[in-house]
Amino acid sequence: MALEPCRVCGTLNSTESEICLSCEFPTKGRRRPAIFQWAAVGVVMILAIPLFMVLFHQVKPKSPPQLPTSSSAQRILNR
Repeated sequence: MALEPCRVCGTLNSTESEICLSCEFPTKGRRRPAIFQWAAVGVVMILAIPLFMVLFHQVKPKSPPQLPTSSSAQRILNR
């Protein structure tokens, strides 16, 4: 088991490790395509936006209908 420097940050890692313990860059092979990261962000947003809308949605109470006052009722009757 030898140590090799990370290609990104230079931290020494075991040759058997799959990722750098410092910057989490894969020591062998390539990084996953960015589409996976964007897909995960999209799924979280699709789930989070409706949740926030439900949690922060304020229902305005309906005010009862205004009953005519005696003076306005007299005007209606006098027509």
